[in-house]
This record gives sequence, C-alpha cells and structure tokens, in this order.
Amino acid sequence: MTTADPAALTALSAAVAAETALAARYLARVRMPRPPVGVYTAGDVAVLCAGVVLAPLLYTALPGAAVCALFGLVCCLALQFTLAPLLTATGPRAVPWSWAIALTATAATTTAALTGHPGAARAGSDLTIAAAVIGVANLWTQSGLRSTHTAALAAALTVYDLTATTLTDTTTRFFAQVQDRPFAPMLALTGGPAPVAIGLGDLLLLVLHPLVAAKAHGRTAAVCAALTGLATTSAVSACFAAGWLTTGFPLLTALGPLIVAQHLYWRRRFGGERTTAQWRAGHPLPLLTTPARTEPAAEPAAARPA
Repeated sequence: MTTADPAALTALSAAVAAETALAARYLARVRMPRPPVGVYTAGDVAVLCAGVVLAPLLYTALPGAAVCALFGLVCCLALQFTLAPLLTATGPRAVPWSWAIALTATAATTTAALTGHPGAARAGSDLTIAAAVIGVANLWTQSGLRSTHTAALAAALTVYDLTATTLTDTTTRFFAQVQDRPFAPMLALTGGPAPVAIGLGDLLLLVLHPLVAAKAHGRTAAVCAALTGLATTSAVSACFAAGWLTTGFPLLTALGPLIVAQHLYWRRRFGGERTTAQWRAGHPLPLLTTPARTEPAAEPAAARPA
C-alpha cells in the first residue's frame, strides 16, 4: 500500500474481506484431491520460507517481463486446480473445462496488456491471483498444514518482510521491476507509481490463517483470525488515508505477531489442534481430556459386615 486514496483503500479492505469469505466457503463445500506428498513437516516450512526469501533476489536478476510471464504460468496452473473441483458436476469434462477457463483467462489478461488496456489487464490479473490464492490456501489447509506451521511461517515472514521492506530496498526494487505488468505478484486496485495494492505473500497469509484456524481450532478461532486480518489491513489503510504512512508498509510486521499470538492462545486453551482427518470426521473441541473417574471397587458380599 503506497498511496492515500481513501476510496481505493476502503475497496482494498473490502476485497480482502471478500477473498477471505470466498476461501472459507470453498473450504466448507469443496474437497480438493490431496497431492501425493505426505504430510507437512517443519522441514517443509523451512524450505518454503527459504524459497520466499530467495525468490525476490533471483527475480531481480531477470527482466520484469520474464518475471511476470513466470507468475502468469503459476497463476494459470493454480487457477486450473482451483476450478477443477468446482466443476466436478460436469463429470469427466471437469478437467478440460478447468484448463479451458484458466488458459482463456490468462490469454485474455496478456492480450489486454499487450494491446494497451492497463485497466483490463489489472482486473484480469487481480481476478486470476485472487482465485489462485483461494486454491493454494485451501490446498495447503486440506493437505495437512497445521496451525503450528502457519505460526512458524508467519514469524519467519515477519522478520523477512521487515528486513526486505524497511531495512533494505529489496522489495522496492522488486516491485519497481514488475510494476504495471500483468500477473505482478500483488492484488492492485490502482496503477501508477503509488498503487493501492497488497502483496501476494500478505494476501496469502490473510486468507490462509482463518482456514487453518478453522481446521485446527474451530469456527470461533477462524472468525477471530479473519477479523484480526481485516482489522489489521483496515488500520494500515487508515494510516495511509490519514497521511501517517506514505511509503510501502510491511503488513506482516503487524499481522505476523498476531497470528503467532492467536495460535499460542488457542493451542493452550484446547491442548493441541485437530489433524485434517479429525477435522473431516467432525472431532469435537476442546482436545483436552480429563482422566476418567474411577470408582473404588465394591467389596465382595462375603466381606461386608452383617
């Protein structure tokens, strides 16, 4: 977020709220096929964090057009696997139809950019990225990503976001490289040198956390996670609107600690978290159990006094 347009900032908060609600509805109604990758471990989260840290450094060595072409390919693939489970009612034609829609959306967005229609290209990019984030967040949640892993990811990305955005110019250089290009890794409501936008990583954590909270700790935890994310986004937007912030703000420096704090609270309250199998089976909460009360064994009749 790098401007002070109140209307656009309000619309950005509304877009985050809508994205979170759609992702929650997808989780409740769509069962995604689980990829054959086993279960998530701490090592997987470490690799993911390393990828997030190293990717911008690698991307800055490439032309901006090449970076956005790569993101366009990733978004196309993510859009396809997000749509496929929704089209299962069409029977065996679900996969072909999902590919047709994903390829058409990607091609239309690219064409709009190449023919000088930046507004249409930005809208196409936003819709594709929004759908891809819903799919990726649901895939990770339904594949077994735990609340512990999400908190660890948020903590690591908080440190990285603060370093890359505030202490160095890594984020500034990266976004200058992909600015106003199709499939740039952000949800951007406006263009130009100071767009109203939220980074892809920030958006993914905003959507992912409520889904994992729902699976691990139940509906109340999910609602708290969603409201916390929306309140954080709205508070930062209000600071821009008031002129208190004028340059890019690392949103995860505010959101990350809140994700970790919520994880610790719910884990302490419930004594753990549900696995994906327990969540699908409707395993009740809390997980804390008390030992069954054992009554003293009754005396044999012959031993009782007359």
